[in-house]
Amino acid sequence: MSLSNLSSAQLAQLIGLVKEKESLQTKLEKVDAALKALESGKAAPKKRGRKPGRPAGAKTKVKKAKRGKRLKAPLLKALSAAGASGITVKELAAKLKVKPGNIFSWFYTTGKKISGIKKVGEAKYAYAS
Repeated sequence: MSLSNLSSAQLAQLIGLVKEKESLQTKLEKVDAALKALESGKAAPKKRGRKPGRPAGAKTKVKKAKRGKRLKAPLLKALSAAGASGITVKELAAKLKVKPGNIFSWFYTTGKKISGIKKVGEAKYAYAS
């Protein structure tokens, strides 16, 4: 193989291969150095685990009310204010700034445990305290 007979494509391929060989040699030298350091006992293995920062038990816990408890008082207040004719879920959601799906869910889970709540129409509820 003479360099004068190489095409430009072959020359480009040769250059790429030489660059790859050099990068692999530098990586191999780094690995060899790390192995020698471990054998001689100079380098301790890196610790694994938590990153430095806040200790494990230092998280600030925010106490949250149980599901449905945040809605109970305002819902009952709004239902009482509506009287015997009741109020629709859509109106309740707008008044309390809550999604209508959350209101429906509250009525079917927490609300069914409260004896004074009655369904008086389609998506309409009343509270007789």
